[in-house]
Amino acid sequence: MLRFILISALFFGVLNAQSGLSYLNGIRTKAGLIKLKPNKLLNKASKAHARYLVKHQIMSHNQKRGYALFSGKNPSQRALAVGYKSAFVMENLTVNTANQKKSIDNLFSAIYHRFVFLTLDKDEIGMGISSSPSAKRIKKAFVYDLGSSHISKLCRKTYPQKNGIYYVQNICKDTKKMIPKTLYTKTKNRVRGKNKKIVLFPYANQRGVSPVFYNESPDPLPRYGVSGYPVSVQLNPAFYNKIKLKSFRLYSNGKEMKKIKILQYKNDHNKLFTKSQFALMPLKRLEFATTYTAVFKATADGKSINKKWSFVTQKPKGKIYKITKKSTHLAVKRGSKGVLYFVPNSKNDLIRSYSSRGGLKVSFIDLNTLKVTFPNRKSTGRVSLDLGSRKVSFDIQ
Repeated sequence: MLRFILISALFFGVLNAQSGLSYLNGIRTKAGLIKLKPNKLLNKASKAHARYLVKHQIMSHNQKRGYALFSGKNPSQRALAVGYKSAFVMENLTVNTANQKKSIDNLFSAIYHRFVFLTLDKDEIGMGISSSPSAKRIKKAFVYDLGSSHISKLCRKTYPQKNGIYYVQNICKDTKKMIPKTLYTKTKNRVRGKNKKIVLFPYANQRGVSPVFYNESPDPLPRYGVSGYPVSVQLNPAFYNKIKLKSFRLYSNGKEMKKIKILQYKNDHNKLFTKSQFALMPLKRLEFATTYTAVFKATADGKSINKKWSFVTQKPKGKIYKITKKSTHLAVKRGSKGVLYFVPNSKNDLIRSYSSRGGLKVSFIDLNTLKVTFPNRKSTGRVSLDLGSRKVSFDIQ
């Protein structure tokens, strides 16, 4: 019986990887980027790491030599170990997300990981999935390894060294192999040039955008447990060189959101932004089912860059009840479904746990929002939800 479960999990994992790539490429193309091609060697490397994460119950990009299922210390070494020609590899991963779509969505909500999926100089990807019904804490892992077929081709050749030429190394399995720097840059720009000059995310007219960002490792907003969904702009280095931000603003219903932080190369404390990447980080959650308009202004190589676009946040199914008080009483229809949005009253206000009585069926939408199905019978005051700091009682009518 156990053997059947493991085989089934692996079979459906393959199907999820295929549909996951289609979903990711759908987002990339709408944002103006080329599709990523599947690569068998990167698939192998990512699957090996997914199995390692579940086996050792950890969430990390690194492995420890001597541990079971060790396949390489870091993403580049794991790719080289399976025969991929280049160390020019980036990795994204999640654990315990319900499915690959959720995994990809979660990574897009996290600004550093978003930029990995919206990379301009990669053109192929491997996706690995591993799950175990017997695992205690981490039951499922999704791993994504991105590489460049063009850079890999560079590693197949030998380049004679000449005086007056700058070279780069540590790109190939032979770390001493020297590649002319101009050729290396030209090759990266060959891929970059196939993408849009400016990449916006959420992309223009995108609907169903998450209103919230929680955390990421490393963390772009260290003191915030809950904040709004990041809005980002990338200027393609194949087309732009010297870039200077002038302003980056976000509006809803004509009103500017004032509580924001702008992240860029100059002030990113994790030193992960490039000079062509910018993010507006709302310091409060965005609202559900609301249209937001972003306005970005910069200069690039002496020319003005002006972008204005809109997107619409997610609208959960069911009537939304905004809970702001410590004690709330609601009248609801029996058998109906509702969405209880507990508006954060601080930057670390999350739903840690809850208890319910009276036959409520409750599930998480996010860490501030619960989906509730009310019992199909009339009741007064005996149906309630307790979150510790907040309580909600219901009259079922």
